[in-house]
Amino acid sequence: MSASTLGSGELTPRMMVLGLVIQQGDTVAGVDRRLADQFSSERFSRGSAHKNLPSLAKKGYVRLLKKGPPERPTLDRYEATPEGVELLRRWVRDPDLPPAVRDVLQCKLEFLEPEDLPALIELVREEEKAYTVAYDIAQSSTQREQRRRRAREGPVDWGTRRRGIKIKDKANLWGLMSQRLERLREDLEELLDEVSRGAFDGG
Repeated sequence: MSASTLGSGELTPRMMVLGLVIQQGDTVAGVDRRLADQFSSERFSRGSAHKNLPSLAKKGYVRLLKKGPPERPTLDRYEATPEGVELLRRWVRDPDLPPAVRDVLQCKLEFLEPEDLPALIELVREEEKAYTVAYDIAQSSTQREQRRRRAREGPVDWGTRRRGIKIKDKANLWGLMSQRLERLREDLEELLDEVSRGAFDGG
């Protein structure tokens, strides 16, 4: 079974569920909690583990260790199989990154009309605020991690170092998105001003 079966380089909830079980065997409820905590910005739907673990087990990537009570299937406990570990490693190393996520704002701009401007400006402003807050949080986490590393004597464990790089990359991404949205909002506000001054005579 190739990595492309689960979406190649794509970020799917199924692959994230598999990765979390490889990191640590867990119940369905536990994997769902960790998915929400560790990938909060991806907004995977609630119940992703409940939906994906049985199908991963059917394909042989995880195995059911202990069945929960019939009325509590979320307490079913799973662990990864060697086949699941191999699949995740192939996914991590896959050289084919998927195309960038479809940019909804670019699609909206294609069909923008003057009467849409106030609503779109407000949408961009709210997204800008959200990314700015997310950037500040990730930047603070990065700085805390750097201080901890400097204060710690001896080698840092792999998981801590990997998480630090992940947080730093997230801060960089959110910062770039915040800047992009700020520039877009300013351009749209300038466009709205031009519309109000009657600067255009038609499409």
